[in-house]
Order: sequence, then structure tokens, then C-alpha cells
Amino acid sequence: MLTTLMAATLLSSFGQAQLPALSCKGTDLVTPSGTPVRLRGVNLGGWLVEEMWMTPWQDKPPTGSTLPEVKDHVSLWKLVESRFGAATMVKIREAWRDNWITESDFAEIKRGGFDHVRIPFLDSLFDEPGGLARLHKAVDTAAKYGLYTILDMHGAPGGQNSADHSGQVDRNRLWFDVENITKMEALWTMLGREFGNNPNVAAFDLMNEPMGAPNPAMLNLVFDRVYRAVRKTAPKKVLLIEDGYKGFDTTPHPNLAQWTNVAFSLHFYNFDAKAPADHLTALKSHETKDKELQGYRQAPLYIGEFNLEPNSSPEASHDVTQEMTKAGWSWTIWTYKTDAKGGPMGQWGVYSRPGKPIPLDPYTDSAEQLMQKMKSVRTSNFTPVPGLVKALVGS
Repeated sequence: MLTTLMAATLLSSFGQAQLPALSCKGTDLVTPSGTPVRLRGVNLGGWLVEEMWMTPWQDKPPTGSTLPEVKDHVSLWKLVESRFGAATMVKIREAWRDNWITESDFAEIKRGGFDHVRIPFLDSLFDEPGGLARLHKAVDTAAKYGLYTILDMHGAPGGQNSADHSGQVDRNRLWFDVENITKMEALWTMLGREFGNNPNVAAFDLMNEPMGAPNPAMLNLVFDRVYRAVRKTAPKKVLLIEDGYKGFDTTPHPNLAQWTNVAFSLHFYNFDAKAPADHLTALKSHETKDKELQGYRQAPLYIGEFNLEPNSSPEASHDVTQEMTKAGWSWTIWTYKTDAKGGPMGQWGVYSRPGKPIPLDPYTDSAEQLMQKMKSVRTSNFTPVPGLVKALVGS
């Protein structure tokens, strides 16, 4: 079992925690000894990609203000920079990141029984001072506590969809400006060089939710270009290919594409649920077909995001995750924590603040006030959703 492997974590000659490298064998992720692995983890949402709905940032200007609305990561930090200058903006942004996720969070995730974290990041992270170093630190800290990391490019150059979680709303230019695709190839070539030989990184998630692709052919063409770029520096790393909600049946067969060590990633949400039991019903309605398509592709399946909102319950979460594990799939819940402006939102966030947050106001707070308030978003001020962690990983 994976937990036994975690207990036997080795130390490299450099004294760094090292986990067994994972690879693909048929429909399984396996260790070097061939032991199948079913990953169970959490997304570190809101950390390197701020989303207004799940964080305490005030996103509407005061009455009479000419300052713009905050809609996403880009507009948030543009507003902060317009008020305080570039150098102070960087300090405020670093304060956010130093408090939203700390080393104690990795320890807590491990204590909860999870075995990995998926880290969403934007392509612009590597234009920031210390951006790459922060990603290295996250991978090393996770490994220190026996956790794998999945590196998830949540926002690709130019944007792979029009959603705020790609970093900037209403862009979706990856598909139409070839220089964006070229930049993405260069970034994954670099990330392969940095992390390709690091066994603590379980996989590279090449592109999150690419639903902005005009058609499956364009989506698969870009994936193929990025696949070939990253293989120059990471020939053996597991690569995750997402369907962009276009249907698992639109994804290529790895043997025909001449792809190796590839797994597929789907995201499961059922926003039409009227009762907790509806989530399991929805899963079962497509599970047989998904397993059939997975069998044709002879590749592992990773549910990179799922949540049981609306109308959730720990019992329903237990039933859904048990069903996914029984199917042989790995999974990662969205998300580890939320601090929503209106207070807790059910199971959105394994951890959430019990009550309304201390608002972070980029319109009226001083730089000093913002950085002081950042301490309030540490998970030590939050509480777990009762019974949820045990429901997810307790059996």
C-alpha cells in the first residue's frame, strides 16, 4: 500500500526526502517495484492563483471610486501596484503566499491521510522574482512530509480559457497566437529540466481545463507540441492530458500519438445536484463509459478536480471517493481551504473559517494593514468541515 511506502521514505545523498518515482503501466500508476498506486490528495487552490470567490479579497471598489473591479489574479496585482508601486506590490503578494500556505499545512495534509498535493500555478510565476524558487520549495516541503506533488499549469501563456482561474478573464489566446504555444513549450522544457528527475513530483499536469480550445483537434495538436517539448528534458515523467470538458472520447490514444508515460485527467462537478445522493448517481452514469475509454487508451485516469457542491455531505463524499478508488482512479479534491467573503460554503474547502473573514481591501487598506491582515488567512484560524477528511481518506 502507498501508506507503507510513505513510511519507508528514503533520504537521498543530499539529505532530501525522496519518494518512489511513479510511472504508467497499463491503466495503473506504479512504483519502480510495480506496485499500483491510487493517489488521494488536495488542490492548493487560491495560493499562486488567487480566485476571488474563495478568498477574502475585496473585489468591488468603494462607491464613487474610479478604481477598477478586481476580477482575477492579474487585475488584483495591477490594482495593488497602482496604489503602492511595483516593489511594495511584490512584498504584499509574497506576504499572501507566505500565509495562505505554510509548512504546517503540508504536515496537516499528511496527518489527514492524503498522499499528494496538486499545485496550480500560472505561466507568469516564472517572470516573478523568486517564482521558480517558490515552486522548488513547495515540492521539497511536500516531500519532507511524505507527499508527492503534481505541478499544474493552471494558466497557460495567453490563457487556455476565458475563466478567472486561468489568471485573467476573457483572454483565451493560447490557441490563436503561435508565440503563446512556443512560450508554453519553452516553459515545460524548463520545468522538465528543473523537476524531470525529481521523483517527488508525481506528474506534470500540462494544462488545466483547456475548454477554450476551438475544437478537440486543436487541443490535441497543442498537447502534442507540448508533449514533445517536455520530453526533451523529462523523458520519463508522467504527463497528464486533460480533455477540457470536450469528452474523454475526444482524447488521443497514446500508442497512436506515440506518447509514453501519459495519464489522462478529468474533472468531475455536478452543479445540478439537488440532493447528496445525486453526486454518486452522476458518477455512476458515466463511470462504465469512462472505464471503457480508459481501457482503449491503456492509461491511468486521474480525477484532478472534483467537489460535491451543491448539496454535499461527508457521507456522499465517502461514497463518491470509494467509487473512484474502486474504479482504480486517483483523485484530488478542490480544494484544501477557502476563506470566502460570505463565510463557509459547505464542502468548498476541506478547511474554512468558522464565520466571515477579515477582509483584505486593496482599495482602502494601507500596505502595512494588508500585510498584517495576511496572518488571518493561516489555516490555524480555520476549522475542518466536520467528518469530511475521514470520509475522504478514512478507509
